[in-house]
Amino acid sequence: MHPITNIPILLLACNTRRSFVTTTCTSFVSVASISNIASPPANALDSITQNETGATSASSDLYLARPMGPSSKDGGNQITRPSAPIEYLLPATRVGVYIYQLLALTEELDALTQQIAQNEATADANKTTPSKNKTRRKLDDLFTNPPVFILSSDPSPSRKDPYNNLPPIVGELVTATQKQKQRQQNSISVGLAPQFFEVGELIGERRAWDRIVKAETARENASEVRRAFNIYTTNLNFNPEKYVYSGSAEKKKRMIREDKMPTAVDVIRSDLDARDLYRNMVQTKLEDAKAEYLFQAKQVGENNGDVDRFEVSELLSLLRDAATAADKWFSFIPDEDVETALSIVKKENR
Repeated sequence: MHPITNIPILLLACNTRRSFVTTTCTSFVSVASISNIASPPANALDSITQNETGATSASSDLYLARPMGPSSKDGGNQITRPSAPIEYLLPATRVGVYIYQLLALTEELDALTQQIAQNEATADANKTTPSKNKTRRKLDDLFTNPPVFILSSDPSPSRKDPYNNLPPIVGELVTATQKQKQRQQNSISVGLAPQFFEVGELIGERRAWDRIVKAETARENASEVRRAFNIYTTNLNFNPEKYVYSGSAEKKKRMIREDKMPTAVDVIRSDLDARDLYRNMVQTKLEDAKAEYLFQAKQVGENNGDVDRFEVSELLSLLRDAATAADKWFSFIPDEDVETALSIVKKENR
């Protein structure tokens, strides 16, 4: 995370990358080794459109600025996506696989429930019930004994001090001096009074940043899922000077004239906001799904183990939402990195 600022909604880059939901689903299914899994909800792709060149572009409520990864060492102009080393992606990948395992078993349970209802008046219903019990036991094991998402060998979230670990006041003075140099390079003059008050503003920002880090660390300690996603996000490598703008040349000129063109830092922060939005959705939906499962399991227990008391619909909806949010989070990551991480996690599960 970075110090919070008011980022225009113009920069929200939630789905400006590509239609990655379907491919991610397929990959996760192959890792989970479960065949009875349905496609994600159709609305997962509603906000993604394709332009004439085949590249993904934002719909009207999304936007045109996307961050870049660091420039190549050979000085080439190839555009890269922000990324982190593969080992930082493994914890979140384990969470993704877990979600699809839960979803597959829940959809299998739903299919068996419908089959029993259709064959209720025949002997076939009694034949299907043992299969339903077996599937529910598997689901129970996954919910009550989830796998470990973060191994002892995995890295940790990284939150670099924006003042380079310099002591209070000194760090702010150094940062204010750097900002003044940047303004001079860009021929921007702000006068002496704003420069004087800038140090005080930076001191306030540092205090706010420290509070944010403390609060987020506490949330990570309470949720391994959240921490798993943060390990990757907090270690991303961005290009701090450049970004991709996919709007028309005319619109770009107008934004420059009106001094509304975002900086690379604005775009990076907006990108991180979008990733965190989907992380939060995954965490919330998984927690809700577990609560729903435990409620339904209690209903079964209070009715002498009658598995027909287990209502699947709400659980299925929650897990589909969790899967869709996970797909969107992974859609920010280079495809080849996701494929490599899935391959590694698949080997771990053997």
